[in-house]
Formats: sequence, structure tokens, C-alpha cells
Amino acid sequence: MRRDALGWEVRIMRTRIKIFLLFVSLLLVGQFTDFKGPNLVCADTSKPLAPLPATSSFIDQIDEAPYYSVEAPTQPPLLRWDFSGKRVYSYSYSQKISSIGHFYTELEGDDTPEPATTSELKGKMFLKSEGDRTARLVLEDLKVIMELDIPESEEPKQMESQAPPMVIQGVQEDGTMKLGGTAQEILLKTLFPIPPTALKVGESVSVPATMPFNAMGSALYVTGTSVTTLTDYVALYGRTCAKLETIIDISTLKVPEELKGTYRCQVRGKSVFFFDVQGKRFLSGRVALIMGMRVEAPMPKMSFPSEAEDAADLPETVRMSMDNDNFISVDYVE
Repeated sequence: MRRDALGWEVRIMRTRIKIFLLFVSLLLVGQFTDFKGPNLVCADTSKPLAPLPATSSFIDQIDEAPYYSVEAPTQPPLLRWDFSGKRVYSYSYSQKISSIGHFYTELEGDDTPEPATTSELKGKMFLKSEGDRTARLVLEDLKVIMELDIPESEEPKQMESQAPPMVIQGVQEDGTMKLGGTAQEILLKTLFPIPPTALKVGESVSVPATMPFNAMGSALYVTGTSVTTLTDYVALYGRTCAKLETIIDISTLKVPEELKGTYRCQVRGKSVFFFDVQGKRFLSGRVALIMGMRVEAPMPKMSFPSEAEDAADLPETVRMSMDNDNFISVDYVE
């Protein structure tokens, strides 16, 4: 059997899944690293797919800012950016990612995962007002350090790189985009969860959330909600801020009957952000976000005319999974 050709086909599917997961889990910097793990191995299709992760391991680290409660405004303010002039809002940006994946077929060996990967990003983030009530978000000077925990190696392998800049245009003062329904909008809603209406302390608002999902080449969507609660008014770095707590649950995936197999995807997390009421800007925020994906689907058909006798040896099923656990920190820089 032409296992080299089969390997390339599966590598393509692996790459699609990894790019999708890293993209939506906010690794939006072009560092879609090629894992140098073991070859594809045997998948016991009699076993059910592993359950998706429920909670980020970073969930207890999102509410550690040095603040204290203050009196709430008499009239609840409508929280909005100010993009009326040529102003630049500057932030430090950092992100930790813990990733583990399985990409295997019915070939040979045992169910062995890809090497666990730990990544850390540090850089600068800007919201640059265009002067027309819109702005562009810019991530730049991003240094990426990645460690691969390879079982055969005595020590983790470390790679360091400089990521290219990333720009998102059309950011509006309410934190949405002119062209919605994209993975970039998920990034904005995660980093800057602005309530669509004015809220009193203790009030919540639920906003629909949609995320693209590539199911073996078919464009599907995962849907859910982002629920933001104004939990308090606090003093942070000498500024009066609205404390916003957001719970993210994007986990509903409707698979058309024409697609054979099992497809699951979810993003779940929580964030705490502080919005400067007078300065019309975010001062600080933390996000704990975990994303999981599971796929069990028929192997794409491949033809080897010169070796037709090997066609029967091709596996019938491919299984793929990946979990990405993220911790994101954003802080205003004067």
C-alpha cells in the first residue's frame, strides 16, 4: 500500500484541524506549527470518543486584579469605546496555551497522542481609531515560545519565533465588527465583552455567538451564547471601572445528515474585564478558555491505479481530537 500517499492525505486533514483550533482559540498569529510527533497509529473504533473538556485549568486565575468596590453610578452608563478621533489605545498582551491532540487512523500500533505542547505569547496590542467611529485592532511584536513534550526525548523541545503582525479592521465602538459571523469577531467578543445595553449591577445580557467549523471540507457553524454580567463598580489603578464577568459557551453543532461520522466542537470559558467608565476604554482583563474538537469520519477515498491490490488495505475510518486550554491577559499601557 502506498502509505506515503496516505500519510500526506492525513497530514492535510491534521493541518486543517490544527489551524482551525489554533485560530479560534486566539492563536491568531500565523504560528500554526507542524507537530513533529509519532506517526499515525491504530484507532480502536469500538471505543467511544473521549468526552470534551468542561472547564479550563486557568479558571481560578482570572480575578486577581488589585481593586475594591465603589458606589455605582445613579444612572447606568452605556459602555462604549471612543473612536471619534485619532486615538490609540495601547495594551500588553500575553497568552498561555496548553494543547494536546490525537490524529490517528486504523493503521498500526497503539493509540498514541501527538506530543503535548505548551506555548506562551507576549506582545503588544493596539486599538487604533480611524476617526469615523471605527478602529482597527493590531497585534504585533509577538514573541512565541513553544515547548513540545516528546515521550522519547529526555527534555522538552523548545522553539522560539517572532510572529507576524495581525490586523482586524472595522471594529465598532460597541465592540462588534461591520462584517460579523467570523472567527475574528469571536476574538473581539472574547477580549472586549461590551454589553449591548446599559446594565445595572447584577444584571446580565446574553448575546448569540457563532463560530465556523470545517467538517472534512464542509463549512459548518458552532453556535452558543456569551452571557455578560455587570457584577460591580470598582476602583482599579485610580479609575472607576465597571467589572464585567462573561461566561462563554459555544457548543451546539448541527451536522447535516449528508455528512457521515461524528463531529463535535465546543468553546467554553469565563472572563473578568474592567471597563474605565470615564476613559471609555478597557483597563485590564483575564480570560480562561478551553476548546475541544472530536472527529470520527470515513477516510477520504484514494486511488492507486498501479497498486490496485493494496486498495483493500486502506483504513475506513479516521479519528482526530484536540484540546486547547488558554489563559489570556490584557493590560492597558499609558
